[in-house]
Amino acid sequence: METTIQYLQIATDIIIILLFIGLVILVFTLIKTLKYFSVKIEEMSVQVKDIKSTMNPAIDKFQDLTENVNGVFLKVRDNIDVLTTVVEKVRDTTDNIIEFEQNIQSKIEPPVMNTINTFSAVTVGVKTFFDTYKSRKNEKISDRELKNEIEEIEQSIVDVNEELDKVNVKLNSN
Repeated sequence: METTIQYLQIATDIIIILLFIGLVILVFTLIKTLKYFSVKIEEMSVQVKDIKSTMNPAIDKFQDLTENVNGVFLKVRDNIDVLTTVVEKVRDTTDNIIEFEQNIQSKIEPPVMNTINTFSAVTVGVKTFFDTYKSRKNEKISDRELKNEIEEIEQSIVDVNEELDKVNVKLNSN
């Protein structure tokens, strides 16, 4: 039994030594793995610093771009407001011009048309007179007929003058 205990003691010592060797190997492997992770973390740290150093100018440029875009939008909004005001003023001015044109047309057109009609009537009367005069040139016209013709022409002239006076009064009152 003593030999068995010795064998068991030796086996236990061997197992302890093997476990100790395994533990040492495990510790070295853990140290090597931790060193590997440490190197990777340092590389990542360097990369993050590089990214940070390149991102700061990019972020600054992006902020500048954002400010510029906001400024452009504000100017566009202001220009739209100004354009809206200008369009409203143009519309009002156009309406005023149309109203003015209609007003002038309604006040001037009737007297002018009356004058033109009167002038046309006088022209027709004078033409008729000369046509009659030419046709009767060879005939003897009595003094009475001639006086009647002259009185008709004088009456036409008086009528034309009255119409012209009415037109002048209307134009002056407007």
